[in-house]
Amino acid sequence: MSSRNFSNYLTGTSIIIGAILMLIATLLHPPLVNPYDGKTAFQGFSDADFWMWDHILMLIATSLWLIGLAGSEHFFANRSKSAKLGSCLFFVSLSLWIFILAAELTALPILGEEFIKGRNRVLLELWQAFFSLGLLAGYFAVMCSWLGICLYGWSLKQTHTDLPSLFTKGAFFFSGLIGVIGILLTFLSFNMGYILIPLTSAPPYLWSIWLGWKIMKNGYLNE
Repeated sequence: MSSRNFSNYLTGTSIIIGAILMLIATLLHPPLVNPYDGKTAFQGFSDADFWMWDHILMLIATSLWLIGLAGSEHFFANRSKSAKLGSCLFFVSLSLWIFILAAELTALPILGEEFIKGRNRVLLELWQAFFSLGLLAGYFAVMCSWLGICLYGWSLKQTHTDLPSLFTKGAFFFSGLIGVIGILLTFLSFNMGYILIPLTSAPPYLWSIWLGWKIMKNGYLNE
């Protein structure tokens, strides 16, 4: 296997494995969508059996997925500005996720356990503040990812490609846009996030897996 083919394989594999692990970690995570509902969030934390392992898995998953996506910019033969900007947004998203998950692996477990032991109200308020910051930042991290996919889709849309027409008429650009709109609508009503986030995040999420598969098989995505 040549170095170029190995790079293709490594990048595509990173995206696909990261995406699959993200889905598993999300299913294990308590279903929390409202950053201002600290009471429900703490109950979810108290009842969670795999809080630490789930967030470790999420850290591994997001790192593999987003590093792979950011590196995919090199596989756009035209190296357009939109692809480069999309790559930068994936790195921004990764930075936010590292900050969020570091807090959820350190501050939240420590404060939560200390509150359970002593029932100190200040500790609970601190826990809720860290949770609110982390969840809200998580929305922005996801939005950066979907914007990155939107820009990758725009790069594909702008250039010649031998892919089927389904992939060249803006389908994946609009999938990323749908993901961004879903996040923005969730800000208007967080309780709607239980429905909006799965429905609007599925298209760009599936597109990222397709991207990883395409890179593994063919390398350059357009000419």
